[in-house]
Amino acid sequence: MNFINKINNYLIQRYPTIWNTRIVWMLAISLLVHILFYFIGYLSHTNPLSLQTSRVVDDYFSSGVIMVHIICSMLLLVGWLVYMFKNNGFKNFYPTSNFKLFGQFLCYLVIVFVSITFYFSYMVGFKTYINATYPDQDFKESVQKINKAYPFLSLKYQDYELDRKAYPKLFNDLYCETKTDLIDYSQKYYNSHGNKYQFYTLYKVGVTERDEYRKFKYPAKELSNNTPLAYSNVKGDTCFYYFKKDVVDVSAYTKSADLSYYNFSEEFYTLDLNQIDYYDRYNDSYTVYADDQGYYGSDPNLGKSYAINKELTALLDRKNPEELKKILSDFLEVSQKYQIKTNLTTDKWFKLIYHPENFVVKHFIADDVNKYPQVTTTGVADTLSNNSEVVTTQNVTYYKEEVVEAVNENTEMYRYYQQNLTQNYYEIRNLSDFLQSVELVKNIDFVSRNIHIYIWIAFFLSTLIFSFRVTNLRSVIFTGLTTGVLSLVIGLIVLVYSMSFGANPEFFASYFIFILGTIILLIPIVFINSGSKLFTSVLMNISINGFVLYVFLILGIISMHQKQACYDKNYNYKINCTTLLEYLDMNTSYLLLAVGLLFIFIYTAVIKKWRAVPE
Repeated sequence: MNFINKINNYLIQRYPTIWNTRIVWMLAISLLVHILFYFIGYLSHTNPLSLQTSRVVDDYFSSGVIMVHIICSMLLLVGWLVYMFKNNGFKNFYPTSNFKLFGQFLCYLVIVFVSITFYFSYMVGFKTYINATYPDQDFKESVQKINKAYPFLSLKYQDYELDRKAYPKLFNDLYCETKTDLIDYSQKYYNSHGNKYQFYTLYKVGVTERDEYRKFKYPAKELSNNTPLAYSNVKGDTCFYYFKKDVVDVSAYTKSADLSYYNFSEEFYTLDLNQIDYYDRYNDSYTVYADDQGYYGSDPNLGKSYAINKELTALLDRKNPEELKKILSDFLEVSQKYQIKTNLTTDKWFKLIYHPENFVVKHFIADDVNKYPQVTTTGVADTLSNNSEVVTTQNVTYYKEEVVEAVNENTEMYRYYQQNLTQNYYEIRNLSDFLQSVELVKNIDFVSRNIHIYIWIAFFLSTLIFSFRVTNLRSVIFTGLTTGVLSLVIGLIVLVYSMSFGANPEFFASYFIFILGTIILLIPIVFINSGSKLFTSVLMNISINGFVLYVFLILGIISMHQKQACYDKNYNYKINCTTLLEYLDMNTSYLLLAVGLLFIFIYTAVIKKWRAVPE
């Protein structure tokens, strides 16, 4: 206690504002709580299973940690206010200056901010743990092992169809038609379990002209000749239409039209340790991308499919069992490290995939423990639902679940998949979520994503506390009542206007609030010595707490006029009209904060004049 008293005596003699706000002790206590949350964050995801979920960076808000945060913040702030309100030098006519008064507000802002930002300490601890447990180099090597073994998981038959083949380069230069009604059956095509494939050369037509709806016009010649369109691709101000030309026989470049590991050309996980925001990157449907060289595939990074398929083809051509087993073993070792659920073993897996004649896909692995076939013995037909189907193969009866994801219209391919679905499973989604979670935590800038919320919570709480300090409880209560009544009146007036006139109610509401806000702002400045002191204190409190919103309203009105002028000038044209708020983007928050602090500093002169007015 002597130590605390000595510090308090030192502060009150030399720095009375700092002593009065209790900022030293509040920062010290808040620092201890921040350290506590750091360790909570560090220990929060030590189990790899906790990382096998999407949006892991939001666990703080979806778990009980946020409740602990709120309780700690409330205890700190309430305890601080109780001790601080024991002394109010300004109310007792203690000599003060504009700088000291503004300094008090800054102290409030700092105290509130450090008392509500435990999230950042938690995330620093979380990120520290991830970087220490999964170093970049080790993580990169693990991803490489995963990508190398991924083609052999045989999870989806679509990945092994002939249209996914990307090597040799011929397959990137050609377009594969898979729609049965668009196949030219008079020319060479390929059939695999009912699915048809036909390869075409392409030519492209660039179009820059648009119609009255700003849509690119369809090439007139191709439209008149009814030329089959393969796909289109927009680059800048030009739309490139790719049309099918001649059918090509690719028999010399493919070992089989059946499902084959030779056709696989997708990368499971694209590692980018500099990327920040990405969620569910592997849930998108198959989309065609193309460049001037004709590369197309399921990845916008053109040519990647070609490189993957080329490397895989070289591996399969070597037909080296030991090399394949090493790849599978490395993958399972990484999976065990990350605690991904699977019942695969290296030997079991190898027997499923090793068919060196053409590496045809003869067995499939379920991507979920609940999806693999259930072996039954007796009484199967009695236990199946009406929407079920029993498929018997190799003297084993399987339960066929209803299809959740879309499959080809021709069900022969799906039947082949279902009949060859083994009892082996691998929780691939958990692996995807785990890798995304680790990489996201490593790279995400959680400060920039959330700092604005905490800044404005701290700012408005500080203005509220400041209002109470410079006026009194009665004024603050009447300020709240007045604000509520004004909001109700404004809402009713805008509602009546919109029902009566109906034209641009947002402009009317904005200008009405702007005019009313201007009047509220000017009265305490111009008529400080006129009228009731309580009345001016209410308007003064509204000004202190609402000036930032007043400036934001002005920026919003300017942006509304900019957008309206842009649309009037470019009527019926789909173009981007950049407004002032859109141009400032997140910088608007920092700009408003600077304006708010400047206003508080200038307004301290008004506050001192108001205090000098007789009761």
